[in-house]
Amino acid sequence: MDTEENKQDIDHLMRLAKAGDSDAFAQIYDRFFTPVYRYVYFRVKSKHEAEDIAQSVFLKAYEAISRFEEQGKNPLAYFFTIARNTVINFWRKKKEIVTAELEAVSGRIPDIAHDPNDLIDDHESVRAIRVGLASLTDEQAEVISMKFIGELSNKEIAEALGKTEEAVRQLQSRGLRSLKEKLQI
Repeated sequence: MDTEENKQDIDHLMRLAKAGDSDAFAQIYDRFFTPVYRYVYFRVKSKHEAEDIAQSVFLKAYEAISRFEEQGKNPLAYFFTIARNTVINFWRKKKEIVTAELEAVSGRIPDIAHDPNDLIDDHESVRAIRVGLASLTDEQAEVISMKFIGELSNKEIAEALGKTEEAVRQLQSRGLRSLKEKLQI
């Protein structure tokens, strides 16, 4: 299926889902879950949290689908906008919880061993990419994640972030240059 046919198919599914067709939404879920999950995973760095957040993204989208307005944009950008906002809220809440917990335990944090699953997940290349992404500005990391992890086009990223395509290209270029220097590629 070529890109134009795929876009028309997704647009059709979105119209059906908006009209209340849960099977259409299930098909959208099947197509969009992986890119949304990958994007979220690289932003939160935890499989468990990424799964929960990705599910939350689709729940929010499902609940709001009747208000979705077709504006000629790729519907995946709509899901990425929800994902981005959900990740921001996750970190905001996490920061509040961590701050409260640190105040409560005030220095009584035991030294615990790492979960074996976490050790398996932390391959050197993934760790290097995470360190590299963490060294970027938030906007650069956002664009790089959406482009290479979420596999969005510059146009879709621009739509999701409310920026111009040129601004996205500049953020991407600067971010990649910074990553190249950081990772010494």
